[in-house]
Amino acid sequence: MNTKRVGQILREAREDKKLSVKDVAKETNIAAKYIIALETEDYSQFPAETFALGFLKNYASYLKLDTAMLLNLYRGEQIEESQAPLEELTRPTTTPFSLDRNKIISLVSLFLFVISAYIIYISFEDSGSVSMDDDNTEVSQSVEPSNSSDIPSGINFVNQSVPENASVPFILTEDRGVSFSVNNQQCKMFIKGVSNGKANLGFNIFPEKNVYFFQTAEGEETILSYKIEELSSLRRDIRVVTQAVTEKSAKVLVTLKEEREGVAVKSPVGDVPIQVTLFFSKPSYVEFVLDGQMGERGLVSAGEVKHLEARDRLEIKVGDGGAVEMVQNGKERVVLGKPGKLVKKIFIRKPNPYDSTQSIIGELGE
Repeated sequence: MNTKRVGQILREAREDKKLSVKDVAKETNIAAKYIIALETEDYSQFPAETFALGFLKNYASYLKLDTAMLLNLYRGEQIEESQAPLEELTRPTTTPFSLDRNKIISLVSLFLFVISAYIIYISFEDSGSVSMDDDNTEVSQSVEPSNSSDIPSGINFVNQSVPENASVPFILTEDRGVSFSVNNQQCKMFIKGVSNGKANLGFNIFPEKNVYFFQTAEGEETILSYKIEELSSLRRDIRVVTQAVTEKSAKVLVTLKEEREGVAVKSPVGDVPIQVTLFFSKPSYVEFVLDGQMGERGLVSAGEVKHLEARDRLEIKVGDGGAVEMVQNGKERVVLGKPGKLVKKIFIRKPNPYDSTQSIIGELGE
């Protein structure tokens, strides 16, 4: 039986490869303090568990270790440490003089790590609101799921794009829905439950609070149309084909149908949505807000590509600017920022000063 802990396994694997912490930091783009935190199992260094899991997975993969085994071992250790034995709780408190020098150093180090992690976390959170100013109320309201009483709390909506003349698969789970744009309307789709082989799906049109629910089974086709009373504001029909249904999830194929007559041209001639594509060469934490709605928040892996689309406002926050390249509305592909630095971009739609029939897309702060 393996009695080694996560930190010991990581440290021994690194030392076996004759690598220093500095070498690993340079190769993986993981800060040295986080590598040390993983090897010493000081997870308080990380602003949230998502960071700890992401860095642990990347570090283990770099060392060519069994990633799944280490993640399971990590979770097991967390459960064990959260259950304090009764004898520990009832044991007489030791006097300060009974602590040896190593224990004192460990306690002081732990305290400093916790303070550092807290400062990093607060700095990251505060930086997200510095440039918002008058828009703080709008953003905070959009993140709160309770705005739509029929949308279950705890669902993270991931932004997707549905291009013309193409069908896009969506995988819906109990904690993961999809947000996508339909003729500049931001729509949400999620699964509320599964019963007798049928998935109960919800569809919402922002900023309306009501949700249209429909049931679908594998192989069935559903047309979401403005002719349905709850969807009267929908600007074009949406075809949904259910490809698979499990106990807690559903896979659907979404296709945009013909535009609704008399509704498609509601904005000035020449308007196009704000479109941004992000290419991740390394893992990075991200936050996306599309027209006031939270699109995605969490760690994105290396090699992933994110397509974002919004009508009037798109906010992007990336933890490592050097890890991401961006293409905005067909412009030249550029690196988002400096390596290891937090980068924020806000794109907005504004009137074209030279043509009142059109609008242009600009970056806030330009």
